[in-house]
Amino acid sequence: MTAVIGPAGVAPVAEPGNDLNLRALVTAPELGPDVSVTWVQLAGHHRRLRTDRSTRVYAVLAGSVEVQIGDDAPVTVGAGEVVVVPRGHPYELDGVCTYLVVNSPAFVDGDDVYSAGIKAAR
Repeated sequence: MTAVIGPAGVAPVAEPGNDLNLRALVTAPELGPDVSVTWVQLAGHHRRLRTDRSTRVYAVLAGSVEVQIGDDAPVTVGAGEVVVVPRGHPYELDGVCTYLVVNSPAFVDGDDVYSAGIKAAR
């Protein structure tokens, strides 16, 4: 099965607590549990979180983002670059950018655990 999916064909979801808008391009209910892909526009801060289920790959499409994983020094990731966040590692993002986040296995509601212990759904 061949599927071409772009952000224009997917309804946006605002997440003002994280200064972002997202569009879920590939989801577990639609294509299975192995991988999910979300298109995101970030304009500020994405609060610290972790996921214990998935490894995440952030691929920056435009702009740049500062990423801090665990206690490591923040790194700047620019357009055309990727950063991998291993499962179980807390991290946060700051910047103005557009990126794709790939989760493996696929994201499911409740995966995101924020540093205050609050779980958020996408």
